Amino acid sequence: MARYYRRDTSGEDTNLQLYSLKQASRYWHELVHDIEIHRDGTPNVRERCVFVLASLGLSISQLLGQNNPHPSGKVPNPIEIFSAFVKEHNLEPALTSQFERFNYFYNGCRHFGLTTGRHGYDRVDQLTMPVARECYEFGCEIWKIVIGAFRKDPESDLADFNLEAVLGDL
Repeated sequence: MARYYRRDTSGEDTNLQLYSLKQASRYWHELVHDIEIHRDGTPNVRERCVFVLASLGLSISQLLGQNNPHPSGKVPNPIEIFSAFVKEHNLEPALTSQFERFNYFYNGCRHFGLTTGRHGYDRVDQLTMPVARECYEFGCEIWKIVIGAFRKDPESDLADFNLEAVLGDL
């Protein structure tokens, strides 16, 4: 079980969720940098926003699944786990509705496709740069919340884990 909790993201023993977070952060910062340089001429903004959100959402889904407060025979969906996590750690209940908004866009990225009601496309159509920024920042906040909750445990090995270094500048 511990093989996927490593701080290093290489080798057989790794940390899948941390690797996905690092990739989301890397591509987010590249996109922001390109927009600062090219402004309206930045190539593939929507595609890059989708990739960042898909990678970030994957990292969060994995992070929540690894830290499910109520393990069962099947890993519940991220909204269920996050809701249970909020209750378990006495966090602000409003976080759940914020997570639902984040998950709305994440699901649009990972379940992209033609649907009879067009909602598969609509979610991606709504993913503008400001919305992507909102989702990225909230996704980073989720990581901070989860790490912060587990840092309170004196037995955790998170005292010197530097999440800010992983995320870079917001």
